[in-house]
Amino acid sequence: MNLSFTEEQILLKDSISKFCSTDYDFESRMKSVNSEKGYSPEHWRMFAELGWLAVPFSEEYGGLDGDQVDLSVVFEEFGKSLVVEPYLSNIVLAGGVLRRINWAEKGTFIEDLVSGSKQISLANYEPQKGYNLSNIDTAIDADGNLNGSKSTVLNATNADYFLVFTKNIDSYAFALVPKDAEGIEVKGYKTYDGFVSGELVFKNCKPEALISDENSLEVLENVILDALVCICSEAIGAMEKSYQLTIEYTKQREQFGQSLSKFQALQHRMVDMFMETEYAKSFLIKVLATEDDNEKVKLTYGLKNQISKAGKQVGEEAVQLHGGMGVTEEMSIGHYLKRLMVIANIFGSADYYLSKYIEK
Repeated sequence: MNLSFTEEQILLKDSISKFCSTDYDFESRMKSVNSEKGYSPEHWRMFAELGWLAVPFSEEYGGLDGDQVDLSVVFEEFGKSLVVEPYLSNIVLAGGVLRRINWAEKGTFIEDLVSGSKQISLANYEPQKGYNLSNIDTAIDADGNLNGSKSTVLNATNADYFLVFTKNIDSYAFALVPKDAEGIEVKGYKTYDGFVSGELVFKNCKPEALISDENSLEVLENVILDALVCICSEAIGAMEKSYQLTIEYTKQREQFGQSLSKFQALQHRMVDMFMETEYAKSFLIKVLATEDDNEKVKLTYGLKNQISKAGKQVGEEAVQLHGGMGVTEEMSIGHYLKRLMVIANIFGSADYYLSKYIEK
């Protein structure tokens, strides 16, 4: 197993790390979280100018021809600063569908994503339907109208378009629906970790386009696999930052005339945090370095299961070792735990992916 970053990947990593350290401190992040959109449009334009939005797309559409490793680099750095800009929803999910489907007009929409001029959200999960991607009721009727509902649509209130996974007669398809289309209702909300999400209801809604591909379900499955690697990479970044912040805090705080970092019992707990993070990072490297497709899928399921448990453990330890300060809104460490708790369950819980790992 060998995974060495290319010169371009190192430059990408350094570029994002520099931005996060200079322009994305905790106060700036919280200002974005509490804004009307839930993110910073200025930062989003900067992402486009720096080429970060172009990473996974082909050069034909203005992209950089990046792969899963490149996305992992982006998200690990994002995780260290809890970046809230809608990269996952636009570039990984909606963009992941667009770059895989067989549709003549997709180039225009990919170029809009790369430039940051348009935002698109993928809508595939439904209320009370669990994590099984094929378990949906939303459908196109005989008149070409879309009816149904979608839940946990990331960045829903900011999207210009929705890519809706739907049934079409005896197959699956993606319906492209503008946010202002007649027959669509969007209800937005903030999630536990400060991100933006929403619910969609369609009543005789006429899509702008119906993208009927015989491989639509397979496309969606591959997109979610990419998303799993991305959020696991983000979690590793958040875990690493959590134990670093904890070490810094325990060095500063004193009890019985010495810093907390001198107490052996606390040292052991911080070592456990470090070991869980390093094990998770090694697991991620194994996934990224694996070339066999079937083995990579199985390992991705295992990675999500491991990250769900380890992220929760590291986040909770970090908050506990910060004491009462750890649960305040003004201190960043509690926000790392919130994000890790959401990552533990988004796209499927630890138990769900353990069962898929065993089945595979």
